[in-house]
Amino acid sequence: MTTSLHPTPSSRTVAIEQFRAVGLALRKEAIFFVGALLVFGVIITSAAVRFAQTAQAPGSHMGFRYDAAGAIPIFLVGLLIPFGVWRSEDPSRRAYHWSMPVMRGPHTIMKLLAGWAWLMIATVAYLLFVITVAHVVSMITGQPTWQDRTPVWEWIVAFTAPTLAYLLTSTPVIGSDHPWRWIGGILIGYGVLVAALKSFGLDGLASVLNTIADGRYGLNAALFGSAHEGQRGITVGITRETMTALRMSTWAVAMPAWIIGSAIAAAIVSYRHRE
Repeated sequence: MTTSLHPTPSSRTVAIEQFRAVGLALRKEAIFFVGALLVFGVIITSAAVRFAQTAQAPGSHMGFRYDAAGAIPIFLVGLLIPFGVWRSEDPSRRAYHWSMPVMRGPHTIMKLLAGWAWLMIATVAYLLFVITVAHVVSMITGQPTWQDRTPVWEWIVAFTAPTLAYLLTSTPVIGSDHPWRWIGGILIGYGVLVAALKSFGLDGLASVLNTIADGRYGLNAALFGSAHEGQRGITVGITRETMTALRMSTWAVAMPAWIIGSAIAAAIVSYRHRE
């Protein structure tokens, strides 16, 4: 009797299977996501109908405009999706994942990318929903779809913000049995440390630490192109277009830096348990 070994599956085969498996694991989240969009669509449409049926003051407008802040809902989805992707598969219970004929590191990375792919599909669905609702509201009210033209980079934010959120949350989810402790500990510890420095009169150190979240190239700038403290002080003689350009310039630098750093961190924890 001879022992025959099955060939190691190709990377493409593993990626396809992980994509399917993650899709099945996220069925409940997908149903909730679609349901939330439908409820939101009904609420907006009902408001548009009421607006069209009542007498409005001259110049009144029911606008439905997308900008960088419109990416917040899908950003929140990106924060939560890793818990669905790795549901009941924390490191101490990931033996089945490690027992497959694929190296652990690349296998984990493929599962991570599969979850990101489904997140991007959800993002496309969200943007199509926003555009559809905007046109429906425009047809009901007879008013223009957009009050102002949305810059291209603010549409891209809808993809980069959830990507960064997904990577930030995936790092503790993949690497720890207790990701909520890490997430809560870091957030609470950061806030307490900033408050403690201010209470002791160390405003300079507190400001330096605060740049991680709200600095020129901080997390807020990487997510939504938020204006940093220096830009917020410019209120005279500056147009909205100029402020948008300033926000875009900081976002264009901060976003790739934060995404690359978060991707490296996720890759490190993915290779943490070596063969």
